Amino acid sequence: MSWPFKNKIALKLMLCFTAVLVIFGLIIGGVFYQFFKEHIVESKQRSMRVQAQRIATSISSNLPLLEQHHGDGIAKSNFINFIDNLNQEIVWVVDSQRNLNVNKERMARRMQWRQKHNDKHNHPFPEPPRDPKEAFAKLPRHIKERVENCFAEGERFTIEEYNVWLKDIMLTVGEPVYDTQGKVKAVVLLHSPRQGLNKAVWEGLQILLISLGAALALVIVLSLVLSWRFTRTLNIMRDNAEQLADRHYEVRNNVTQKDEVGELARTLDVLAERLQLADEESQKLEKLRREFIANISHELRTPVTVIRGSLEALRDGVVTEPADVAEFYEQMYNESLFLQRLINDLLDLSRLQNTDFPIEKEPLDLCAVVQDAVRGSRRLGLEKEITITAKLDKEPYLLNGDYGRLRQMLMIFLHNSIKFSSEKSSIEVELAGNKLKLSDHGCGMKAEDVPHAFDRFYKARNEQNKSGSGLGLAIAKQIALRHGMELSLESELGKGTTITVQLPPEIAREDEHDEQA
Repeated sequence: MSWPFKNKIALKLMLCFTAVLVIFGLIIGGVFYQFFKEHIVESKQRSMRVQAQRIATSISSNLPLLEQHHGDGIAKSNFINFIDNLNQEIVWVVDSQRNLNVNKERMARRMQWRQKHNDKHNHPFPEPPRDPKEAFAKLPRHIKERVENCFAEGERFTIEEYNVWLKDIMLTVGEPVYDTQGKVKAVVLLHSPRQGLNKAVWEGLQILLISLGAALALVIVLSLVLSWRFTRTLNIMRDNAEQLADRHYEVRNNVTQKDEVGELARTLDVLAERLQLADEESQKLEKLRREFIANISHELRTPVTVIRGSLEALRDGVVTEPADVAEFYEQMYNESLFLQRLINDLLDLSRLQNTDFPIEKEPLDLCAVVQDAVRGSRRLGLEKEITITAKLDKEPYLLNGDYGRLRQMLMIFLHNSIKFSSEKSSIEVELAGNKLKLSDHGCGMKAEDVPHAFDRFYKARNEQNKSGSGLGLAIAKQIALRHGMELSLESELGKGTTITVQLPPEIAREDEHDEQA
């Protein structure tokens, strides 16, 4: 695995995951702090109320004994100091005479501890007055008001206030103490420092922060692992794309993961396959182009050489006899006809291969085209006494096509059949269904020549094909393709050749449209 900061996607994923987790932690931390703080305070208040009720009950049950020894000065008894020492919270008691009992020893210890830990300048803490009445009078006004309400109406209360004697924000719970007649004889003030609650909240927040830190470390590790797995496939595709750019079309990603990245990898594999096929086809076309140039050069060189040689002989006076001169003229004329036919064939092939070149299509009867081509070919076969017959299973066969081009295609087939047929043989043209077959009983073709019969400039090397250009069947194939037809050729050496034309569906007749209307 590469160093993550060299991998941009890995770095982005790690930063995104970290940012999301930090934002999530801040939100959760704030929510947690607020709700947990309220929960802690409410729980502490409930606990202090229960504890204050127990203290009030304990004082109420011992109230006759306390009054017997101290009269109405309940707050002055050592029993209150005893209860204060038994509780973790600070217990103050205000009796009906408004005497405030404070456990002075505990207060002193607390002041010393606070002075030692919190006061950097060592300022002395103020002590509550030694006189209980004066101590009550020194209480904050809002506390005295709540205490008076508790004496008057037995109203319990819970408040937060800053205690100047305890030098802390205290959570205070007030609880009435009743005698046997239901009269409030004292009020218990139970104090608990808010700092302890804040410490509990902070400890909970620390646990949350530690958990978030551990989660952050885990997220970073997971982001690195996931980004490595994610970018590994991308790196493979990038390297293979560079290979494709260098024309190495055999490379494949071979990624099997089932997600968008996997689909992209498989799409690149399909692209590589198509590029490989296109490259092979391009090489094949380049080979055919070179062969085409070589063939056309050869086909043009021979008649041009003959014509030039004949002209030089006539110009230099090498040939002077009238008969020889006439023979030279005849030879040059024949060669010029071959050149004209070759050039016309090249033009026809070029035009038919150009899809932008229009052919004049119109509704026509294919049977009429076949009969016309057969009649024209019979004159070509008179010299070899070849019989050409046409068998049509139905007339007419209507389709959209170019009459001249379709006749040209059939004439090419029939001309080849006549050329390669022996004397006094026969050629059969048969239309059956949507198939048109032309069969001869000539010399046939070798098995290795059959697949290339419709290639440009491809000629079988035999005596009958010396004068051919190799373009006739290629032109016929283009005419068939432009009409939506398919060609196939079957041939056996020494027995003959059959060309099958798969015709397009027949179009409806006009009278049929009229009947349907």
